[in-house]
Amino acid sequence: MTSTSTSEITIRVGPRPGDLGAVLAMHGELYAREYGFDERFEAHVAHGLAAFAEALGAARDEPGAEPGWLWVAERDAEIVGTVALTDEGDGVGQLRWFLVDPAIRGGGVGRKLLRALLDHARDRGFKQVKLWTVDPLETAARLYVDAGFRCTERNPARQWGQQLDELRYDLELR
Repeated sequence: MTSTSTSEITIRVGPRPGDLGAVLAMHGELYAREYGFDERFEAHVAHGLAAFAEALGAARDEPGAEPGWLWVAERDAEIVGTVALTDEGDGVGQLRWFLVDPAIRGGGVGRKLLRALLDHARDRGFKQVKLWTVDPLETAARLYVDAGFRCTERNPARQWGQQLDELRYDLELR
């Protein structure tokens, strides 16, 4: 397991027991507080995390199968940031569950998490990484663009109690 340190913040590859629950709780609480998303957003994240956990469990029975990876930023044994990469097949990975605790934003943890994911995707031979996000998440969008992603799709949607634009970003790795 690889770890890198940023002062008192450590980034590790997971998941460990409890990590996926922490990802869910952080997303539900933060997006409700910062963007007014309702409980349907937490249900959406829970559905994706449950599928991820199921795929990870099934992969244990198949040598060489790796359906995805989770990177966790910790400070004093508390999770303060996350990002995941899921294997969507055909050389495409999907960036998911990218979040940095507001108390440590601006210190480079988001960039380090994103870099760890993209380095891993390149090392694993992915051709492309895609992600879906929504328009209020402007800081994350700047990180994606700085890393080379392009916004390739925009769809207006009413979801999670808000009127939003869903945005798809793509990064060609080869």
